[in-house]
Amino acid sequence: MAEKEVLSQEEIDALLNTVETDSPPHDKDASIPVERTSTPPGEEHIEVLNFSSQERVVRGELPVLDKIHDRAARFFANDIYQLMAKDLQIKQEALGIIKHREFMSSLPNPTLMTIRRFKPLRGKALILFDSIFVYDLVDYYFGGSSQFLAQKTRTDFTATELRVMEIIIEKLVRNIEQAWAPIIKLEALKVGDETNPQLVHIGEPNELLLVSRFNLDFGKESGSFSFVIPYSMVEPIKQQLELGAARPDDEIDPNWVMSLKEELMDVELTVSSVMAQTSSTLGKVMEWQVGDFIPMERNEEVTLDIEGTPGFTATMGSANDKRAVKIIKKISY
Repeated sequence: MAEKEVLSQEEIDALLNTVETDSPPHDKDASIPVERTSTPPGEEHIEVLNFSSQERVVRGELPVLDKIHDRAARFFANDIYQLMAKDLQIKQEALGIIKHREFMSSLPNPTLMTIRRFKPLRGKALILFDSIFVYDLVDYYFGGSSQFLAQKTRTDFTATELRVMEIIIEKLVRNIEQAWAPIIKLEALKVGDETNPQLVHIGEPNELLLVSRFNLDFGKESGSFSFVIPYSMVEPIKQQLELGAARPDDEIDPNWVMSLKEELMDVELTVSSVMAQTSSTLGKVMEWQVGDFIPMERNEEVTLDIEGTPGFTATMGSANDKRAVKIIKKISY
């Protein structure tokens, strides 16, 4: 039998040095991150697989989450407009994936947080609002213009701010339920509210959280609110989320549109117009009594209001022995 060829010690050292200096292969498409450890001469090279780090896996599996929460934010913007007559622009950030411990430690105190369960999903979700959002939105609610800078030195919110935000939060929660409806019917249950991030726990310290953040421009400042969901909460319905992503959102049934238009044509509207008007002082008004005659100035042109919204300009007249108005111009917006 031929003698086995044996490498010299110098050749072995040269091979080990070559392995150490070469760049380790890295598959950028790999789902599980690999931690590289330095290898002392003479020891076997070891690769540590970090199975707890699922960021890349999660991001690839849940593209529809951004779509769902964007829909909820659009519903919310419409509710804010109806409540305050303020058209706020809401901009969505990309879905964030972060560990529970890191996320909570990054939040300032105070941050208004409401904890909710969304049956039938297991676990607890978080809806949070930064202090600028709270201060400026409450200012809008009471008719302000939010032209002041938020009081960043405050350590908590007032009872009035919390009461107003309770109204806002309930609207947003309903918006979330509505946005999720095409995927799964959710029922929101309140767990509690908190302003200190260190006292809020919706998962284990290393559990991954899915963070959908939205920014609002208040003029001089920008506020934000976020939906925060543990990955374990939505993992059981991944298949439903994937089916929801495959369903086109802009697919419109023309028959449904035609039916809706026909139904709208039968909606009754209140049409009103001010035929005459005058002005007076408070003192004179306080002296008015039953039987007094009040001179009024008759308008040559009047505005025809449709459900309180000016729609047409018209002139006064009569038709078929009844007072009437003749439309002369449509008011455009």
